[in-house]
Amino acid sequence: MVTQDQRDGVAVLRLNRPEVLNAINGTVVSELNAALDRIAADSSVALVITGTGRAFCAGADLKERDAHPGGRVAEMHRLVLRLAEFPKVSVAAINGLAFGGGLELAMACSLRVAASTATMGLPEAKRLRAFPAYGGTQLLPRLVGEAKALELILTGDPVDAREAERIGLVNRTADDPLAAAIGLARAASVAMPMAVSAVRRLVAQAGRSPLEDGLASEAGAVAQFSQSPEVRAMIQAFARGER
Repeated sequence: MVTQDQRDGVAVLRLNRPEVLNAINGTVVSELNAALDRIAADSSVALVITGTGRAFCAGADLKERDAHPGGRVAEMHRLVLRLAEFPKVSVAAINGLAFGGGLELAMACSLRVAASTATMGLPEAKRLRAFPAYGGTQLLPRLVGEAKALELILTGDPVDAREAERIGLVNRTADDPLAAAIGLARAASVAMPMAVSAVRRLVAQAGRSPLEDGLASEAGAVAQFSQSPEVRAMIQAFARGER
């Protein structure tokens, strides 16, 4: 249900249940986790996640009976957190519809590229008279701000790609989102993995901590980073004019 290939040094994961718009079930979660295990250890420089057919992912597979719905929420929270802390840059190539858990999966990635025809949203309020539970209440405000996040969650209204880019839900739109996502993933992976991880952590902290605390975290990260033998060698080579 999740396929993997590699393009230009970027690992590409494709949700592959087009008959149900790539809806998330237990097998999809398991296969995504297994793929992340492989990619974390392989030679790929970054990760792109996309979907097969006309959808990126329509959300949770509501036809899958789950005796312990809290367990699925916990599984998805672990997956979202894992993506948010993944050691390589991840880019969601939103090739079509992205609703509910599908959009939450995309929001957990480092960056997002949407097809110009894509539509996305968190429709739980409209469809289920509920609210998103796979990280949406935490991820969306970090991208679009509290007021806009409340509007989108409480109304359940979808947005098109152009509006998603305007409000910061996606980084850019493209007619070929997969190619654009691969290009963006490579461009965003020029720093060392250690630096990429530090930047993601520090930027995520920026909106939630006082400036003084954020600067202290930045200083700590710099101190740790500068102790790396690889970093020291790179700085010495740069000083000698070799880079």
